[in-house]
Amino acid sequence: MNEPRTLGPWLRRFLAEHIVTERNLARNTQLSYRDTFVLLIPFVSARVRKPVERLTVDDLTSRRVLEFLAHLEDERGCSVQTRNLRLSAIRAFARFVASRNPAHLEWSASIRAITVKKAAPRPIGWLTSTEMKALIDVPDRRTPRGRVEHALLLFLLNSGARVSEATALVVRDLELGGCGDRHALVTLRGKGGKRRQCPLWPWTEGVLAELVNGRSANDAVFLSRYQRPYTRFGVYRLVERCAARVPELEGKTVTPHMIRHASACGLLQNKVDLNTIRAWLGHVSLDTTNIYAEIDLEMKARAMALCDAAEPGQGRPWKEDKGLMAFLDSL
Repeated sequence: MNEPRTLGPWLRRFLAEHIVTERNLARNTQLSYRDTFVLLIPFVSARVRKPVERLTVDDLTSRRVLEFLAHLEDERGCSVQTRNLRLSAIRAFARFVASRNPAHLEWSASIRAITVKKAAPRPIGWLTSTEMKALIDVPDRRTPRGRVEHALLLFLLNSGARVSEATALVVRDLELGGCGDRHALVTLRGKGGKRRQCPLWPWTEGVLAELVNGRSANDAVFLSRYQRPYTRFGVYRLVERCAARVPELEGKTVTPHMIRHASACGLLQNKVDLNTIRAWLGHVSLDTTNIYAEIDLEMKARAMALCDAAEPGQGRPWKEDKGLMAFLDSL
């Protein structure tokens, strides 16, 4: 079978078949890879002066990929992390093409030889308990819209859910009205289709129970004022709008992910161990969760106080205890 040399058929197979069917990657991964090529293909087309439909695999040289990565940083103002994310999608595509057509092994090796750029870790932003309380209290709970917004903000803090997990939440994912000592639970669908359960505070349980009363099992939990499920953009706009009305947050860029950080820091301050926090947040590796041990200055101050050495004594007491050596010699 003769493999096509034009780029289009390869990209269709990579994005529609390989990513979804063979590797079973998340929908968000597919969209991220797609966005990379939405930027890359027109860039290469302009460089080689060929229509997009006539581009071949060989037109995507390592030199042009490097030029594209520089274009992202210098002209589009993208961060190093975004640059590396785009590169990972291109390298995955090169690996796929080579696995299907050995004639492209050398081409694939040249693309995959492009290294990721070292990036300084981003500072982690989070909100204190006082700031979070002020943010959650912003929506007017006397109105239906305000009750939904309040419930969404409270849920994000309680569960530490990602935005995608909150927007995908449906009524059947909630287990409310637990029996006996059992907490109310929510089932979150995270990255890669992984599922985890998170207990809900009684306050959160009551707010959500009122919100989903009378809904069917497949209905979204959080509906906008248009009675449609909240989108990622809608959640970001909600958090941004509420933060603008909190004086303590003036001049601070607040995102839904900062609420997730606030949830983790709250657990850590209450002496919950890091492995439990890892499971709570749905992290695969404990290394990801360790960042929260670095950002709480109050915990660092308490640790320093515990380790504060006593003032050193004056002189050399082992020299002044003249009877010690006599005692040892007498044994």
